[in-house]
Amino acid sequence: MGVCSAVLAACGGPNLSPASKKAAKLTSTSDLAALVKTARSEGTLTVYTAIQADQMKGWTAAFTKKYGVKVKILRLSSATLGTTFQTQQQAGRNKADVLETSNLSQLEGFRRQKWIAHYTPQAADLYPGDRVVPGYLYPLYQSNGGVAWNTKTTPAAVQRELAADPWNALLDPALKGKIMLISPSNGGSGMAYYANLVYNLGSQYGWSYLEKLAKQKPAITDSIASISQQVSAGTYYATDFGEESIFGPLAAEGAPVRFSSLSRMNATQFMQAIPSSAPHPAAARLWSEWTATLAGQQAMTKSTGGESSAKGWTDNTSYADEPWYRPVAQPWLEWRTDPRLQDDKLQTFLKKWNSVFGVQS
Repeated sequence: MGVCSAVLAACGGPNLSPASKKAAKLTSTSDLAALVKTARSEGTLTVYTAIQADQMKGWTAAFTKKYGVKVKILRLSSATLGTTFQTQQQAGRNKADVLETSNLSQLEGFRRQKWIAHYTPQAADLYPGDRVVPGYLYPLYQSNGGVAWNTKTTPAAVQRELAADPWNALLDPALKGKIMLISPSNGGSGMAYYANLVYNLGSQYGWSYLEKLAKQKPAITDSIASISQQVSAGTYYATDFGEESIFGPLAAEGAPVRFSSLSRMNATQFMQAIPSSAPHPAAARLWSEWTATLAGQQAMTKSTGGESSAKGWTDNTSYADEPWYRPVAQPWLEWRTDPRLQDDKLQTFLKKWNSVFGVQS
């Protein structure tokens, strides 16, 4: 599986076979065998995703083993993914067969532009109505937020604070200069951490809390990979971007990390869509079919560490049985459509955050 810009040059051209042209017109399929045959003739599938590349490996490998279609990955932050896809789309040079991102409003915007194909997988009824945009967008996995820390470098007393009251514990003097924060500019998932504090927990946290957190002199990044690497290595002791799907598998594999959450915590729902101009439309639709099934969801959550909303899914995440793990009681997904976090209001929110943390807009 390649993860580089070279992927773009290898993705197939605009000339589709008759079978692929037929696949591109499908809104659903009842002949899976024919779809598999055409997808195999296309040979490859290119996924633009905001999911970490390492989390994709087991999932895509299971698909290739089952259907013989190779998967190529371009991994970008959700914001960059959207810009890249939009630029290619406007130039008539789209290279993506599938889009995967937690930025629902971004995908909805693409749908309004008619850049998203109308397609309904056979397993669509497995999903709650409030998790889908029927015929267009279907859920992948949910990852709940948390505060994570390194168990070797963080003082024991601070670790106990983090486990009991993670946000307030980040204000401990022992963590000054040793915290890495996610920038809200990385995309919706990063922004939602701060929106949860301001809009849901403002009586205890809010902007006054964030001003105190800024005085801890945290490092700020928009790189999820950097956060997991730096905290796992102990370069930084703690992070506010302690996603279960990232730090849970790391802990289960033996990395010196833990995470904790409040009962009310932001959660991220990754969604996926098929571009109308997908270079490999049959492979894209076959991927959509398989990933929507329970088998596809189990393979996904085993690989990504997230939770599925599919009916009948059983939790097979690697960290679910860890004695220190506490599930989030009230995951907050509504930030994706919250009017306070749209358009000009979102820009005002981001500008204020930048001001508090001394970040150049």
